[in-house]
Amino acid sequence: MTEKQTNRPAAAATDVAEFITDLDGGQFEVMLSTALSRVAAAVVDHERKGKVAVVFDIHKIPGTYQVRVTHGVKFSNPTSMGAQSEEVETSTVLHVGKGGALSLAQAPLFSKQSEIV
Repeated sequence: MTEKQTNRPAAAATDVAEFITDLDGGQFEVMLSTALSRVAAAVVDHERKGKVAVVFDIHKIPGTYQVRVTHGVKFSNPTSMGAQSEEVETSTVLHVGKGGALSLAQAPLFSKQSEIV
């Protein structure tokens, strides 16, 4: 299939691993890791399914090339008598670069020849 047939860009603009690590100064990655591990352990212990959901809400910050990404982890793990659930939500301001790339770092405004990019 060609790029045109799949309707997907050849390369993603946002580095997902870096994006996850950047959220809330690395705390989102810790929360997600903890949720996945807790649910997996409970699923094995209680032989019933669990669930981990990640949610992103993205809102433009007026007058800027920035967005506020509200990120949450919701999870439910089985217990011996039912289920236990938790929800955590925080937010991070990110710059929006070329192609919609999300990053903590702002893209350079000038090239090496001092031209506006």
